Amino acid sequence: MEGQKRAGRKLAEARADKGKILLRVSLRILLAGVVILAGIRGNPPNSGPVSFLSGLLAGLIVLGAAAWVFFPLLHCRDFLDFYEDGIVFCGRSWGLEDLGEISFMEVKSSYSLFARVYMCTEVRDFNVTYIKDGKRNFNNAYFNDI
Repeated sequence: MEGQKRAGRKLAEARADKGKILLRVSLRILLAGVVILAGIRGNPPNSGPVSFLSGLLAGLIVLGAAAWVFFPLLHCRDFLDFYEDGIVFCGRSWGLEDLGEISFMEVKSSYSLFARVYMCTEVRDFNVTYIKDGKRNFNNAYFNDI
């Protein structure tokens, strides 16, 4: 609360895009289901694992796949608040003079269907992929543009 008082009045806010998060989780569940179904159809299970080590490896693969599938859910509480003299990103305050020049960058990986969006500053690159209208709210807050 003290940091927000020093940052001035709130100009704009951007919250997590729950629709995008649910879409990505559902697509990952669909992809994992297709892979599991293809694995079972290609090699039907006749009995349990041959050894403890192979069972442990299969368990680690399942755990890693579950972590990959549900990772976007960690971003459900992300937010970005814009104040006169700074921003608050997921609970941490940053002064505008400390951040320097702010720009937005979209990164498309060859391994992913979707692009990631970063708010780039001199201090740190903030991942704002799962924040709804972050760039638009930034422009509205500081430049009165859409």
